[in-house]
Amino acid sequence: MPLQHKPIMEMFDTRVTVFGAPGRYIQGQGAWRLVGDCAATLGARAVLVIDATIRDMLAGQVEENCAAAGVDLQILPFAGHLGANTGADLQAQLDGPVAAVLAAGGGRAIDAGKALAERIGSGLITLPTVASNDAPTSKNFVLYEDGHRMLEVRHLMRNPDFVIVDTDILSKAPKALFSAGMGDALAKKFEADACFNSGGGTMFMARSTRLAHQIANTCYETLLKHGAGAWAVVGTGTVTDDFDAAVEAMILMAGLGFESGGLSLPHALTRGIPLLPGGGSVLHGIQVAWALIVHFEALALEPPPELMRLYKIFGLPLSLQDMGLGAPSRAQLAALADATLAVRHIKNMPFKLEAQTLVTAITRVEEKAPNRRISV
Repeated sequence: MPLQHKPIMEMFDTRVTVFGAPGRYIQGQGAWRLVGDCAATLGARAVLVIDATIRDMLAGQVEENCAAAGVDLQILPFAGHLGANTGADLQAQLDGPVAAVLAAGGGRAIDAGKALAERIGSGLITLPTVASNDAPTSKNFVLYEDGHRMLEVRHLMRNPDFVIVDTDILSKAPKALFSAGMGDALAKKFEADACFNSGGGTMFMARSTRLAHQIANTCYETLLKHGAGAWAVVGTGTVTDDFDAAVEAMILMAGLGFESGGLSLPHALTRGIPLLPGGGSVLHGIQVAWALIVHFEALALEPPPELMRLYKIFGLPLSLQDMGLGAPSRAQLAALADATLAVRHIKNMPFKLEAQTLVTAITRVEEKAPNRRISV
């Protein structure tokens, strides 16, 4: 019988550095042909938790590859709310014990698979079908209340056993989702810088390793070099070197960079944005992109010109209005600020951020947005 142990978030502190990563990261055209062989290393029975909107397109491919490797696969389409009961609800649908959960789709489907894997103590393989976020590589998953408000971030004891990224599949995904992934990934360098320089806590509650900090910076450099070229082929089904490099940056580098390198104000702001009318329906990466501009303003810095050029190419927001959130009242901004400052990532800033200072920074971002659009 396994020993009772501390949750992973109670095991470490900033007296040590910790680096976490998936067991294997696999990326390339046709990479899903390896799903069955990877699943077989975990056991003879597996369950595929797949976004219901892509089941008809992709579940058969996974099923065939698992069958060829001798793995019995149950398929569970996921279309529901990702909440406190998701893991238990999925477990109740299982035909019997499974050795591995295969989680396929975007961030929510992958997080649903993680919730099930936590519940049953199984292995985990993530199969992202979009590059809209960096959930595939991490141990973390997010649960929500009704209305898109975050309920909690939970943490598996270990990262996924395998992450399999088929660039043929990702190359057909909508541009809007790729843009969101870009917004999320671009912030990782600046958040990791803040965490590293302050000696703050990462997603392991430990200090960042030098490697994780460097990965976050390499993520940014890779997107500067390959982002525009990747954008030219997004949604066409064509895979180029630029596209392949950008996907690696947006999933692998951004994932390792945020989890072991740390977060700061931009991701803290994503706890406050859903409090604004309509804020909960804005894609996570789009929220982060706007929040990064606020991050610079709070530090009394101008965003780098090369970053602003990518914002223009990818249509990333420079204001709340760009996200369709209009002009919030002072009371709404105050509530946003209070929710943001309650998030532990905020401690990774180089100084203690007060609510009024944050509201002022947001106000200045909104005022400067028209000129920033002209100057890019």
